Amino acid sequence: MSENLDNSLQENTSKPEKYWLYILSNSKPNGPLYLGDTNCLQARMNEHLAGLRRDYAHYHRLDRLVYFEIWTDHDKFAARLRRVRNWPRDMRLLLIESLNPDWDDLLPQFVEERENRNQQQKKQEKAA
Repeated sequence: MSENLDNSLQENTSKPEKYWLYILSNSKPNGPLYLGDTNCLQARMNEHLAGLRRDYAHYHRLDRLVYFEIWTDHDKFAARLRRVRNWPRDMRLLLIESLNPDWDDLLPQFVEERENRNQQQKKQEKAA
């Protein structure tokens, strides 16, 4: 039993923690923006879309993931989050448009890429 516990601890420490900074919007031009952070973007988006989180995003029906960043260093992530939260709206709009000029919903693309990565990992595990 101790060996299994040691293995699970090693697996957890070898996987770096991920921190996500994300921005939600809706289909209205010049609509409201929601800046959020999480350690699991897919789970958080599921919460937003299911209406489980009664927050600003829920009340303004912000269901479009228009921007996200991934961080592994918590200190740098926290500094970036504070910096972006203090930006005026114009700066946030420039940030979104620099990587997503058409304001596409990035969630379907994100989910598809994640599923492809999971399938590749399973194939590699079977081959090993």
